[in-house]
Amino acid sequence: MHAKNRYRGKHDFAALLDLEPEMADYLRNAPDGHSTLDFTKARAVYLLNRTLLKHDYDLQHWDLPRGYLTPAVPGRLDYIHLLADLAPQAEWVLDIGTGASLIYPILGAREYGWRFVGTDVNARSIQVARAIVEFNPGLRGIEVRQQAEASHIFVGVLLAGERFDLTMCNPPFYPDRPTALKAGRTKWTKLGKRDRGLTFAGHDAELSTPGGEARFLRTMIAESSDYRTQVGWFTCLVSKRGYLRAARQHLAALGVAEVRVLELAQGNKRMRVLAWRW
Repeated sequence: MHAKNRYRGKHDFAALLDLEPEMADYLRNAPDGHSTLDFTKARAVYLLNRTLLKHDYDLQHWDLPRGYLTPAVPGRLDYIHLLADLAPQAEWVLDIGTGASLIYPILGAREYGWRFVGTDVNARSIQVARAIVEFNPGLRGIEVRQQAEASHIFVGVLLAGERFDLTMCNPPFYPDRPTALKAGRTKWTKLGKRDRGLTFAGHDAELSTPGGEARFLRTMIAESSDYRTQVGWFTCLVSKRGYLRAARQHLAALGVAEVRVLELAQGNKRMRVLAWRW
């Protein structure tokens, strides 16, 4: 994890249980004797992340519709810290695919005081994200916009005359829901457990996009050219090194001025953020 990530150590479950007693039903003893959570249970994952937002970011209200993606707050925070390293003077950030959770604007606003515009294609996600802003006075500087054209990334949401220091995006990784479910089954098989589905849940638009992540990246890179004077750094999470290589080739062909790959390790998982500026 990033050196500034507040979750590098173990969770203080005693403090968290004061806010959410139900979590006690999912606590287990780790081999070294400390308390941990049963992360195979979707309800446990949801309760933990909701309680972290209340405990560490002073949210009064945060909830998600049933079946929507529960963000892992510690991992999401790493992306925020990476961007702060990339652009220390940043003030305005555009979050593509902000989701019902509004997770990146919440973390960026609370950690660094950034001003955010979050966008999403899903009307229900927009409704829930706006409610989170409305019921948490400390988030009133966040604006949520609906992307009316699912085939576009910046078109229609990045308005004339606006300028952002950063854009960020955690894109849907899969071309369709069956592929996402298959990946979930593979994960459980490797862990030697029965298939428990998607622990972090997620509706179709959160998990998949036509053509998958590779096409999404191509579209984002192509559209970024039209907004080169309105954005400092464009950034996007990339799940596979092969996609990263293809994206860098695309950027080089377009003549982008600078490209960086930001990496962090979270346990056995590696995080890659592709960043470019014109």
